[in-house]
Amino acid sequence: MADYEFFKREFQFYGKHARMAGELWVANDYEHTYFKRLIDLYLVAAVVGFRVDRKAPVDYSPVDAKSIFPEQMIRAKEDLDFIMQMIIMLDKKDSMTAEEAVKKAFRGASSKEEFDYYQEMFHSYVRGGVEELYERLVIRKAEPEDGFYDNKTANLMMVLERFASLD
Repeated sequence: MADYEFFKREFQFYGKHARMAGELWVANDYEHTYFKRLIDLYLVAAVVGFRVDRKAPVDYSPVDAKSIFPEQMIRAKEDLDFIMQMIIMLDKKDSMTAEEAVKKAFRGASSKEEFDYYQEMFHSYVRGGVEELYERLVIRKAEPEDGFYDNKTANLMMVLERFASLD
């Protein structure tokens, strides 16, 4: 990806997004957490945020940040690059031809400004995805008609149904 490469540095959730991430991902608590690793939440949140077209600005409320270390980012780089390329292609589909969008996505950023723009766009979708997941998995309470006895299962099924109905 040209001179500027994404996903080689630490990422931090701040403010309300750190709090939400802390409720969606709890280290070593597989019974109560929705994600095994924080990087998994980051990956899924990017896709969810883009899929439901939800972006969110950085929130700097006084909450301890949640960090994804560079080693984890680098190990997930192939998947993250793929998600970034899809977002760039689909985000630009209305303003350029399909061929131009593909070239832009696979060429990568060619300037600091372009790099910063795409990185912020990606992270705003991640934050929006975290908000969406938090609302649907943590805040939502199971209803009797859900057909499940626990909130976690009912909410996960509801999220799956929500994304199945987007097409």
